[in-house]
Amino acid sequence: MEFGLFIMGTRSGSYHDILDQVEYAEELGFDKVVLGERHFSHGDLLYPSPFSMAAAFAARTTRIRVGMAARVLSLDHPLHIAEDAGTLDVLSRGRLDFGATRASLDGESHVVFGSLLEDSRSRLKEALEVIVKAWTENQFSYKGMYYTIPEVSVYPKPIQKPHPPIFLVAVSRETLAFAAEKGYSAITGAISSVPELQETAGLYWNALQKAGHNGRRAKLTINRFIYISDTDEKARREIEVSFMDFIKNRAPDLKDALILKYGSEEDFGFDCFIKDFCLFGSPETVTSQIKELNEKVNLGSLLCSLNFITLDHALCIKSMELFAKEVIPNFK
Repeated sequence: MEFGLFIMGTRSGSYHDILDQVEYAEELGFDKVVLGERHFSHGDLLYPSPFSMAAAFAARTTRIRVGMAARVLSLDHPLHIAEDAGTLDVLSRGRLDFGATRASLDGESHVVFGSLLEDSRSRLKEALEVIVKAWTENQFSYKGMYYTIPEVSVYPKPIQKPHPPIFLVAVSRETLAFAAEKGYSAITGAISSVPELQETAGLYWNALQKAGHNGRRAKLTINRFIYISDTDEKARREIEVSFMDFIKNRAPDLKDALILKYGSEEDFGFDCFIKDFCLFGSPETVTSQIKELNEKVNLGSLLCSLNFITLDHALCIKSMELFAKEVIPNFK
């Protein structure tokens, strides 16, 4: 099983603390470190400049892969993104996992950057076409609904051939189906229950095979919020208030999705989250939960959200350390 670390900011951690944490994650044996893209009121979640931070990750490490979950393609010109990603793949010696998403955490970024949210899905598809051409063709031109590009040559070309692995954040069935149609990997499941993940996995793998990509090395990565302490009781005591603060005040997209899922904000709570999608507890409890998830979903790649902007950095580091030393070895 592959273990990735999705690394947000923490309440007391600086950018330099995060760089130290990434270096430590490689030492602890994580396979991948993954960062998101956040702007303006959510900039402290990291990262308004994702490629800059990802390059710093690559410079501080030698083995761990550097991924994104994800670059918001509708907010920038795809040629800028292709150039930045190609440069990062070269600098990291071929360690980039390129993650893309259609929309930002909230609508503010789309308003400020003048990119309509309702156009984001079609922009994503068009931008990906341009980016792949930029990576794989010596010269190309393009004419689409949003981008008209004269004949150009884009450098540097990525080290990985034909191009870095592409991951799409697939919250909706439509995005999941598009990823499968193209043979791209998908990232899903942050707030999905196990039965929902079983359904999602079935849809993805069936659609991938139907599209003729069953021989391609695509991955379905499942994201999970994780917090580990010495005992279940101590874990709950340390994480409950901070996690509820995170959901209600710092994650507007998740909050809206949870209201849709449960009916209203009054209808969901910490116990619902523990039951449905959070892996919180002692190392033994979390190991058992991952084993159950693996049995039901055939888990090949787990993206671990171990940082919380509402929790002190030292507690996030301790949780990551316990996970790496006492949980990961059970699956290697």
